[in-house]
Amino acid sequence: VTNPNLRLYTRALSIFAELQQRIQATAPNFRDANFVAHLTRQMDSLRGRELPGFMSAQSFYMFIQEYIDAWKAPAIMAVTQLRALSLEVATQLCEAIALSYPVLRDAYRGVASRILEQSEEDCAKGLSELIKREKDPFTINDFLQAHINKLRYDRFTSAVGQAFRRQSSGHDSFASAKEEVAASLKTWYRQTHGVNSSANAEDMSAILEAYWHLAAKRFVDNACMLLDERVMGELVNKMQEHCYVFVHDENKLTEFFEEDSEMVQRRTTLTAKRDRLSKANAAMANIQIERSFGKGPMPVRTTLAVGSCGIGLQLAEENGKMVVRGFRDMPEGVENPGQTAGVLIGDVIDQVNGEHVSSFGEGIGKLKLLPPNNMANIVFFREKRNASALSANAV
Repeated sequence: VTNPNLRLYTRALSIFAELQQRIQATAPNFRDANFVAHLTRQMDSLRGRELPGFMSAQSFYMFIQEYIDAWKAPAIMAVTQLRALSLEVATQLCEAIALSYPVLRDAYRGVASRILEQSEEDCAKGLSELIKREKDPFTINDFLQAHINKLRYDRFTSAVGQAFRRQSSGHDSFASAKEEVAASLKTWYRQTHGVNSSANAEDMSAILEAYWHLAAKRFVDNACMLLDERVMGELVNKMQEHCYVFVHDENKLTEFFEEDSEMVQRRTTLTAKRDRLSKANAAMANIQIERSFGKGPMPVRTTLAVGSCGIGLQLAEENGKMVVRGFRDMPEGVENPGQTAGVLIGDVIDQVNGEHVSSFGEGIGKLKLLPPNNMANIVFFREKRNASALSANAV
């Protein structure tokens, strides 16, 4: 596919990237003092109902469910975007393939729209299941524990840095500076590792942050795979299934392949114009021959319309050259392109679309490569006697 607008998977990558950004944007600021303070108040409200241990399982479930609920809106938006993009690409593909058949285009788009509508509903249900799974997840594993420990280490490193930045620069000795730093770290430790609500909230914040990032990455990956499978992956197969029912419906097929009347009229007009240009080109070639009469074989440049039966010439090999020895019979109502362009029996083909013909076999190969319904520029060598006959006929 050379048109970048028709590359569905490539364009869908931007939707997946936006989904990841929107999910990340919902992340609470776990390390902000106001967040920890709010967390402390919420945990205090649950005091007396927590399970034994260093944290409250009930608090964890309550908080993490609230944060994960925020993922639903971005995920549904991604489904809507992908549905619209898929319908756009499917419509453009059909317009490119069935340019002359408006009824077929409309039917194709209607089938794609219905399939994508159902796919959107299936994806919404699948995303709800993914969110439900992430909201009830808590299993401590080595990877999560390692992430939690890393967050705690990062917070400890930050506390050490703050302690050194706070100590004044006017100390008389290393010992006094050391005491100030140690006092600052002790204060931090009591606040974050004691048995008070603030310390519990700090620990809870680290665990929530660790789990949130792991769960968010997992959810984005699973959501993108779900959209890929349910929307893009199934669209082509489902469209084939839906369209196959029309194969045995003769009335539908007739209706689908009725050409656009405006397109037919335009093609007829352009074909007539092409034929007039071809005849004018032949007339110009005749004028060229008349002016060059008496100078031996002369090159004649001719533009021929290549039809479904080629250029309509019967060719023979004579001394390694391609010589016109007749004209092929054409279907009823179809003009012979060679005769229309003014080609004469005895003309020798020298060039095809600017490329010299050095042998009969090479010339046949070049003529076979001419695409139908296009124009071909061919140079012939014409003998003096043909030019004389042409001049006499003109008179």
